Amino acid sequence: MARLLLINASEPEETRAALVEEGRLEEYRSERAAGGSLVGNIYKGRVRNLERGIGAAFVDLGVGRNGFLHASACPGAPARIDERFAVGGDAIVQVTRDPIGAKGPMLTGDLSLPGRFLVLLPFAKGGGVSRRIGAQDDRTKLRELVKDLERRTGVALIVRTAAADQGARELLRDLRQLRRVWASIEERAAAAPAPALLYEEGDLVARAFRDLVDRDVKEIVVDTPEALLRARGVMAAIQPTLVERLRFHKGPEPLFHAFGIEEQVDRLHARRVCLPGGGSVVFDRTEALVAVDVNSGRTREEEFEETALKTNLEAAEAIAREVRLRDLGGVIVVDFIDLGDAAHGKTLERAFKDALARDRARVRPGRLGDFGIFPLTRQRRGAGPPPRSCPQCGGTGELVRPEEVALRVYRELRARAARRGRTGIRARVNPEVLDALLRLRQGLIEALREEARRDVKVEPDPALPAGGWAIEAG
Repeated sequence: MARLLLINASEPEETRAALVEEGRLEEYRSERAAGGSLVGNIYKGRVRNLERGIGAAFVDLGVGRNGFLHASACPGAPARIDERFAVGGDAIVQVTRDPIGAKGPMLTGDLSLPGRFLVLLPFAKGGGVSRRIGAQDDRTKLRELVKDLERRTGVALIVRTAAADQGARELLRDLRQLRRVWASIEERAAAAPAPALLYEEGDLVARAFRDLVDRDVKEIVVDTPEALLRARGVMAAIQPTLVERLRFHKGPEPLFHAFGIEEQVDRLHARRVCLPGGGSVVFDRTEALVAVDVNSGRTREEEFEETALKTNLEAAEAIAREVRLRDLGGVIVVDFIDLGDAAHGKTLERAFKDALARDRARVRPGRLGDFGIFPLTRQRRGAGPPPRSCPQCGGTGELVRPEEVALRVYRELRARAARRGRTGIRARVNPEVLDALLRLRQGLIEALREEARRDVKVEPDPALPAGGWAIEAG
């Protein structure tokens, strides 16, 4: 099925990428200019403390809070952390999860270097083929290719989904590039004193092309000349034929608004997600886990089992998609509607696992247990939407930050200003949001007035809750 990749880079504060299929948001990435993600970066760290009781080391990366490295995340999984490290010693590690609250970044010693078609695993004993390549003929061909490459080079490799229609020449070119990157990492690790950054993941534009573009993506749309040049450079380096799919968005309306994506991004912050059949799914995030509750709509008692199965199947598809888009991680517990028929339970479990298999992150599903409880774990990719208030979706996210709300209001003002009409635009915002909005752009209101050729008013409204805002005709 044809897909579309949108790259929104018109606001310097945040770059966003959206993979769209038939008008529906399927993948979402965002990167803020300030406080960007550390996920994927490789560091030479200094071990500051060993907690033998929990088998973990705390490693100074030079980024603030010490990172957490468990023994199970080290090559060979030593039985005791002090068998591998000593306080004051060096550790080559990769960030797998950004800091959350008071917790530092999560680390691994099993490094991985992703390319366009392959992932290089310097310390692993063996690789494999992406589970998302479903065709058995493709899997067999690629498995033989990667085994040959591993024998010739002595490194472990994983074949990525984008390699499904590629030959040995393309894979070999990708491997050579990855080996050059790894050689530079080793060289820097030998020379640089800890703590030191050895490898930094590319920017969002580069990662979007590397991770999201495959043979089903027929068009790539960017919205700034700078992003267009960047995209051409990235594509020329990883796969020159992709340049033919690149297009520049020239319309007056912001890119995500023009393609109907902005509202879908807003809904990623909603606590409640409505299902087509009248049921709903509720997401509650705690420090330890994410709890997901499936609720049915009104139903007659004699139709309960059939309605419950239908609602659960809709919820399974929706939950897998929302978990992927929101980049939820850690322990996730889903409370499905309890089913009385064991066959229905097996149908639900199979459908949910099939939906989860489309996730690019590492997901480990459990089994459907008593009372409809389904546990799973997921490794965060560090690319989810930043929390922000959303008056349209009935939820406020986990945290209301005036800066994030201000950016959302600014985007909506630009979209309204681009639409034809003679009426003015009036926005009411929480005073903290107004302060953040005026800090966001010098002369913002005047610029919007000139762009819209009509009156634009942004007024403080103390009656609005934290992060609250509303835009209407003026």
